[in-house]
Amino acid sequence: MKTVDELSSAAPVPTPAGISVLVVDDETAVRRFAARVLEREGYVVVEAKDGIEALDLFKDVAISIEMVVSDIVMPRLNGVELMRALAVSHPDLPVILMSGYASGALAELGIAAPCAILPKPFPSDRLLEEVRRCTGQRNRQ
Repeated sequence: MKTVDELSSAAPVPTPAGISVLVVDDETAVRRFAARVLEREGYVVVEAKDGIEALDLFKDVAISIEMVVSDIVMPRLNGVELMRALAVSHPDLPVILMSGYASGALAELGIAAPCAILPKPFPSDRLLEEVRRCTGQRNRQ
């Protein structure tokens, strides 16, 4: 597992310029961790503390979001509800759901992301791997 500092000192992995990722989590520490990991790899990161705030960001025409990484359990509008709302207006938008619950338990509840479910806690390299996969990039590490 690589730390954020190890990733920044390693040879950079090429990323397409301008890929923007919305990170949604009500836990500030988790949201900031994911944002820092992605920013250090060259992604443009926008943050939201819950699903309502995330949906509001999609109304801002000045912000272009190409992928969402969202927690599942959040107040006001959870990650599954956010994913469903975005599927209506942005059907091809890749979404990664994060959860402290086991992936198997989520699947039994019928919760599946179009792209992935990332179990918490996760190492930075796993987050990057899933984001690259979901944005169509090959893992070039």
